[in-house]
Amino acid sequence: MPSPTAEPLPWASLRARLTLWNTLVVLLTVAAALFAIRVGGRTMLFREADAVLVGEVSEVALALADFSPDTAAVIAELRRKAEGHEARGWFTQLLAANGRTIWNSDGCPVTVLNWPVAANHDEEVVQLAGYRFAQARVDDPTADHFDVRIGMPTAYLDEDVDALTRLLIPVGLGIAVVTPLAGYWLALRATRPIADILETADQLRPTRLGDRLTDRGTGDELDHLARTINRLLDEVANHLDRQQQFVADAAHELRGPLAAVRNTLEVAISRDRSTAEYRETLTDLLEETERLARLTNDLLLLAEAVAESDRLSLEPIEIASLVEQTTAMFGGVADERGIELICNGTDGKDAGVVRGDGRQLRQLLGNLLDNALRFTPPGGRVSIVVSRQEASVILHIADTGRGIAANYLPRIFDRFYQADAARTRNRGRGGGLGLAICRSIAERHGGTIEVESNLGEGTCFRVSLPAVAPH
Repeated sequence: MPSPTAEPLPWASLRARLTLWNTLVVLLTVAAALFAIRVGGRTMLFREADAVLVGEVSEVALALADFSPDTAAVIAELRRKAEGHEARGWFTQLLAANGRTIWNSDGCPVTVLNWPVAANHDEEVVQLAGYRFAQARVDDPTADHFDVRIGMPTAYLDEDVDALTRLLIPVGLGIAVVTPLAGYWLALRATRPIADILETADQLRPTRLGDRLTDRGTGDELDHLARTINRLLDEVANHLDRQQQFVADAAHELRGPLAAVRNTLEVAISRDRSTAEYRETLTDLLEETERLARLTNDLLLLAEAVAESDRLSLEPIEIASLVEQTTAMFGGVADERGIELICNGTDGKDAGVVRGDGRQLRQLLGNLLDNALRFTPPGGRVSIVVSRQEASVILHIADTGRGIAANYLPRIFDRFYQADAARTRNRGRGGGLGLAICRSIAERHGGTIEVESNLGEGTCFRVSLPAVAPH
C-alpha cells in the first residue's frame, strides 16, 4: 500500500520558488534600471557641462578676436570670465602659438597648465584627472594664433551624481523589501487553485468518487486543468460503476447454475438410486456445467476485450471471404432447424477489406448468426448481406423471428441483459453476454453495431467497420 504523499518543505514548494524567481527577476530589473539611471544621469550632467564649457570658450574666443592684438584687453576679458565663475571653481588659460602660457587664472591646476596643445586641435573637450576643460583656437592677424582654455573641476559633477545615487539607494532598498512580500502574495493567489486541486485530490477515495474540483469561471489554464481532471474523475467513476455492476451481474448469473448443481447433487446423495437415475442426474449436471463453461468463456472474452485493448492482432481481411466461411459453419444447424440461411454480397469478393483480428471478427459474426438462428422458427429465413458504403464495410444480419419489443432495444447490448430470460434459457442460450461481446469487438475495430426490430417481423443487426485499401 503506497504511503501518503509527504508535504513539500516550505522552501521547496512551488509557492516559495515562484516567490524566489519573482524576487530575483524584479530585483535584477530594478538594479539594472537604477544603474542605468545613475549612468544616464552622470552622462547627462557631463554632457550639459561640456555644452556650457564649449559655449563659454567659443564666446571668449570671439571676444578675444575682437580685442587682439591688445593683449591686456584679452587678459582682462579672461580674468572677468574666471572671476564670474569662481564660486564653481572655473579656471582659464591663454596660450601662445608655441604652447607657452601667456596668462592663467589663480585656480588653474598645474596638470592643465602643462598639458600640451594638440597640433591638429581635434579635441574640443578634454578630461584630465579630476578636471574637464574646453579649448578653442583664436586666429590673430598679427601673430600666428592663440589657444584659450576654460575648465572646471569634475568634483562638482561627481557630487551631483553621488546625490542622485543617495536618492536611488533608498528606492532600491524599499523595492528589495516590498518585492518578496508582493511576490509571495502573488504566488499565494496564483497557487491557491492548485492547492485546492491537491486538497480535493488528496481526499479522493474509491468510495468517494463524487467529489469534483471547483471551476472558478476564469477560463484560464487552471480552470482547464480542473475541467480535465473532473472529466477524468467522471470516466473513472463510470468505469468503476460498470465494473461493480459487472461483478454483481456475474455473481448473480453464476449463482443460478451453481445452485442447480448443488441441489442436484444433494438430491442424488439423499438416498440410493438406480443406475438410470444416476445417469439422468449426471446428464443434468453436464448441462449445467456446459452452461457454466459458456458463461465463463464469455466473461473471459469480455475481460480480454478490456485488458488487451491495445494488443489486437490486426491484418488485412477480405470481409466477404470471412463472412462466407462463417456462414458455412452454421449451414448444418440451419438445415437441422429447417431455417433458410442466405449469404449475399460476396460475389466477386469486392465488398471490401478491413483491418482487424480474424478470430474476433468471426466471434462477432458467429454470435449474431447464432442469435438469429436461435430466435427464428422453422420455415423462417436468416440472411447476411455484405455491402460497401463510402469508407465503411456494412454487414446486415437479418432474421424473420419474433422480433424484440421497442422498450428492450436500448439495453440489449448491456452485459447480462436478456429481453426474454425465460425463453432464452429454455433454448440453451448463454447468460446475456453475446451481444455485449459483439459491441466490444466492433468498437475495438473502430466500428459500430446497431439493431432494428419489429415484433412479429424479425430483427436486423447492422455492423459497420472501417474499410482499408486492398493490398
